[in-house]
Amino acid sequence: MIISYSMIKDGDLVYLYNDEKRNFLLKVGKNTLHTDKGFFKTSDIIGKNFGEKIETNLGIPFYILRPYLHEMIMKVRRQTQIIYPKDIGIILTKANIFPGAKVIESGIGSGALTTAMANFVRPNGKVHSYERNEEFLNNAKKNLVKNGLSEWVEFNHLEIIDEYPEKEADFIMIDIGSPWDLIDAAYKSLKGGARLATICPTFEQLTKTVFTLEEKGFINIESMEIQLRKILVRRGKTRPEQRMPCHTGWLVFASKIIKEDTIEKKSDDNNTDQ
Repeated sequence: MIISYSMIKDGDLVYLYNDEKRNFLLKVGKNTLHTDKGFFKTSDIIGKNFGEKIETNLGIPFYILRPYLHEMIMKVRRQTQIIYPKDIGIILTKANIFPGAKVIESGIGSGALTTAMANFVRPNGKVHSYERNEEFLNNAKKNLVKNGLSEWVEFNHLEIIDEYPEKEADFIMIDIGSPWDLIDAAYKSLKGGARLATICPTFEQLTKTVFTLEEKGFINIESMEIQLRKILVRRGKTRPEQRMPCHTGWLVFASKIIKEDTIEKKSDDNNTDQ
């Protein structure tokens, strides 16, 4: 049997796990991690392998695990509400996000969804993020840098009103309070047949967004709510957890179709050029 090891270096991102309440995502360096179970210098992790353990000064073990996307998302430093992994999962499967994709995002928030999208557009794609709040943008950028994904994000301190600079986008995510304001802009920048998505916290936002999408040349419009319930597995008394994250927002997806008058205009322009 061949066992594969990966030695940890200074600056590597690691996920330290003791139990469900005591787990940390951090970069290995000169800092010291203090917990209620004792402390240790993160530099002591250098040279160890993923899967090994490190003990605090009290002899309590923390296991060194590989960082994974779920924890990168959940452990971003928050200055805003985030889009949770349960919603991000369906966004990634219903959007056209792939290595090399051109993605546009309005409202970067704390960078949770940006982290996921950047992970999937690499190595040669880009997420073009727009945020009007400079404090939010800077915080999100720090989160992406920590997660090692900032290279695939373009951070723009700008509020889009009428039109995005980028065209022929594979996917657009709108995460602002009035998503209907950017549907025209999204239509101009999306590839034909490509999708946009948004998340709406209230029924009023949901209905106005859907009706606007219908008016603006989008079809295949879907609205949904994703719920997640964990299960407590115990000998002789396995049951669902009593508490669960319930309503986070309604997701809306829609696909762009090419309007007939646009096709006719392009055809006329081509004939004129000839």
